[in-house]
Amino acid sequence: MQPPEVCAMVTDANRLPPPEEEITNTATSVQAVEELLKYRFKNTKLLEEALTHSSCPNLITNYQRLAFVGDAALGLAISSYFFMTYPDVDCGKLTDLRPANVSTEKLARVAVRHGL
Repeated sequence: MQPPEVCAMVTDANRLPPPEEEITNTATSVQAVEELLKYRFKNTKLLEEALTHSSCPNLITNYQRLAFVGDAALGLAISSYFFMTYPDVDCGKLTDLRPANVSTEKLARVAVRHGL
């Protein structure tokens, strides 16, 4: 069962009109994300790629390659955290903890909690 915040976020997203065929001002999107995160990206091309869905026409790069690396990095970080934090927990339980904490639902809750 999803929390109400996640359900509302999904419902709101489904009401949005489809994106325009061509994004003309990526600088505005990059600036908005940087302001939201209070972080200035050194390589804004990577942020643009991270924000680009694979359905966008005429674009070669999209978020999928970065998602592949990000999933691996998140898995490593959470595995390391659990390994160091719970030294007496066996491998099976540690293995169960990881997917429970990197699921889409869990990450959506964290994003909502932090206003993302």
